[in-house]
Amino acid sequence: MKKHIQNLQRLCQKMEIRYGEGDDLVLQLKQELTALETKKSRNLAAANQNRRKQDINQSTTPLH
Repeated sequence: MKKHIQNLQRLCQKMEIRYGEGDDLVLQLKQELTALETKKSRNLAAANQNRRKQDINQSTTPLH
């Protein structure tokens, strides 16, 4: 999902340059992007809710 959000951010920047910040499509894209980022952060927070701080930071470290 990170790659998806990054692609949408780049698209938003390109549209701002081409059409301006006040364009309806640009504003709608910004709203959708903000909603998607909020959803991602909520999902991440929910997944990490019952984990220890050490486990969150070292989730990719192998145990062996």
